[in-house]
Amino acid sequence: MYQDPYQRRYRKLRVSLTAACNYACTYCVPDGKKLLKAKHEMSVEQFIQAVSLIVESAGIEQLRITGGEPLLSNKLEAFLVGLKPLNIPELCLTTNGQFLEQKLPALLDAGVSRINVSLDTLDPVRFKEICRGGDLNVVLRGIDRAIESGVKLKINMVPLKQHNADQVVPMLEYCLERGIELRYIELMKMGHLAQGDGFLQEFWSMKSLLDQISERYDYAPTQAPVDSTAVRFQIPGKGEFGVIANESKPFCRSCSRLRLSSAGFIYGCLSNTRRHYIADLLSLERDKGLASMHQILTNAMKDKQDLNFTGETTVMKMIGG
Repeated sequence: MYQDPYQRRYRKLRVSLTAACNYACTYCVPDGKKLLKAKHEMSVEQFIQAVSLIVESAGIEQLRITGGEPLLSNKLEAFLVGLKPLNIPELCLTTNGQFLEQKLPALLDAGVSRINVSLDTLDPVRFKEICRGGDLNVVLRGIDRAIESGVKLKINMVPLKQHNADQVVPMLEYCLERGIELRYIELMKMGHLAQGDGFLQEFWSMKSLLDQISERYDYAPTQAPVDSTAVRFQIPGKGEFGVIANESKPFCRSCSRLRLSSAGFIYGCLSNTRRHYIADLLSLERDKGLASMHQILTNAMKDKQDLNFTGETTVMKMIGG
């Protein structure tokens, strides 16, 4: 168990199965080029071994499969099978939804209990402008199938001042009508937005969001877990929504997340360039592998910011969302 002076410990592991993505969202990549898989992507066996060592070392309570776009990976099904003996309490996945309808049966069979779909607009023209790929109708159909399956579903939206600020309320209404919790995610200073004016040109704050919502709905704060990234609100008789207010209300002090990239690097913090290579310890004897992992996780905990995210040039989708 790893615990720092702020009583932070690892509870949630993000595993990026691949850095490849079939989208090229404007806030993720600047030039419209779709992200490709890492040159030296780990094998399924390496992924399972890495997760096994991390789970035994850190006591992980939740594993989230991410990307890039995890449903693109040809390792997905085998990875899901390999996770079953580890008995991780909660298995989740984040996807852009383009292949959700197709992959949903395999996800449910593997015990995935929560799915987050990234969706920034209900307007097909804006969808193409922001995502630079994909088909909105296919995503919406996948969401409908997921709702019918009974899996717990959330939608993540990144509000952008120049692209979809007018979609804040329509997206909320879409989710409330379907019993889905919408999570607004404040734009983060990452990748090409870490420097220059791009961030300020698109940033839409929690206050701006709440001002828009208050014109249509009354809402009140509601409780969230101690290590939750979201500030949560309830609309009486309608449902709930959340704001991951990275800039407006930083949550670094309670962060419990650890990330494993598809290329075999551990990241303790999104706001720190430090990374720790683990692929070479996966072939060690179990005891030696655990000892090495223990030291890496101890060092990764020291990478976390004390107070707030300060910005990073690393592209989030390459290190596990």
